[in-house]
Amino acid sequence: MKRLLLLLITTLLFSACANKSMTRYEALAPVFEHNGYEAAINEVKKQQEDLYGEKTEFLYYFDLGVLYHYNGNYSESAANFDKAEKIYDDLYTRSVTNEAAAIVTNDNIRPYRARPFEVLVLHEMQIMNYLALKNVDGAMIEVNRAQKAMTELYQKDNDKTNDNGFLRYLTAIVYEMAGEPDEAAIAYYKTVKAFNENILNLPKEAREFIIESLRRNDREDDIKTLKLDNSLETPKAKAAYDLGQEIIVIGYAGHGPILTELRMSGTYVSGGLLNLSYKDSKTGKVTSSTVGAPPVAGASNGETFHIAFALPEAHSFRSQVQRFNVTVDNQSGIRPEKMMALDKELEMNLKDDFANTMTRTAIRVVLRTIAAQAAKKAMKTDNALFNLFTSIGTDIAQDQMEKADLRIALFLPNSIQMTRIPVEPGSHEVSVTAEGETGTVKVFNFGSVPVKKGEKKFIFVPAVK
Repeated sequence: MKRLLLLLITTLLFSACANKSMTRYEALAPVFEHNGYEAAINEVKKQQEDLYGEKTEFLYYFDLGVLYHYNGNYSESAANFDKAEKIYDDLYTRSVTNEAAAIVTNDNIRPYRARPFEVLVLHEMQIMNYLALKNVDGAMIEVNRAQKAMTELYQKDNDKTNDNGFLRYLTAIVYEMAGEPDEAAIAYYKTVKAFNENILNLPKEAREFIIESLRRNDREDDIKTLKLDNSLETPKAKAAYDLGQEIIVIGYAGHGPILTELRMSGTYVSGGLLNLSYKDSKTGKVTSSTVGAPPVAGASNGETFHIAFALPEAHSFRSQVQRFNVTVDNQSGIRPEKMMALDKELEMNLKDDFANTMTRTAIRVVLRTIAAQAAKKAMKTDNALFNLFTSIGTDIAQDQMEKADLRIALFLPNSIQMTRIPVEPGSHEVSVTAEGETGTVKVFNFGSVPVKKGEKKFIFVPAVK
């Protein structure tokens, strides 16, 4: 019996330690930063099993999809996003077996299902892949998938929402390209509602294009319902619709956030006190707190237990690139506006999930505490020294099992920015300057960009630094 318990503890310990989240970023970020997208793609493929594995298969294909997109290989990006999307769909129904195992060990034992904003970004980048490939039909198919995903993810309760203004805005543009102005107007309407419910305010340029589109589709009542200013001048949007052509620049600025672990540990005195201490990741200060705690069933008052909590915590980077300056035919000072803030999306996601995460963590800790005490009693002998070692070993095993789920996409930008520029048919000289606090970080020269009559030409600027 004792050997069986020891074997069980050892097995759970090793399965709990199989957490690749802590090392994935450390292994891949330097390659991404210093050697570029192609090298990062090769490294991700090379270390698929070591850094991702079966439980994190979604992120493997998602990360590849993002990297291929940055590298301008839109077909490969689309293929990998397709695989990630299929995995997400397959995991949409919860696995009871994996949930039960996660209760005993930690959430890393479950297949990774993707955070809401990752699902939305997947559809955004997939739509942009098809637009880059000039495949409007493919973009329309992805728009339909995105609409379904937004319907499934959408919630509005207790200030929680998972709608996305940028994705709504992209769908409206695709509808325009497909010659469906009524559907575009509906998508623009939903764009305003999504921005109003979410983190960012509706960008000024987007507001201008939305108002102009609604006016042209005889939807002044919608403008009134959305509380938009119907008297607003819309010269840029009017020029784009009158001319029929535009250059759309989408920039990816800064490196997106990752997750670190907020770890709390301490001593629980049955029927008495619970003492916890943790290190603030932002200040480095160690904080302790003591609260009253109820007794554990089967334990005598005064009996002590070692406990540990681990929660995911957002970690943002100081972005080298914060904004862009677009120049078209020597006209500079065109500033893309922020359409999506990934750092804020993650913070909102953690806040929305906090109660559920805490509940799952508390259940885990209680069950493991009870199991650990049962194991200690089962292994108790007349040898005090042996009892001490087994007790300490059990506490260490229990502590090591507690790991936060830090899995997250590694190569997303900190923000997605966009501008629409009306142009005449023909070739146009385009360059984009990525800027930070100290000025220019990098200049992207796109040379002579041909724009056909009636075309929306997309240019992507990855400055993920």
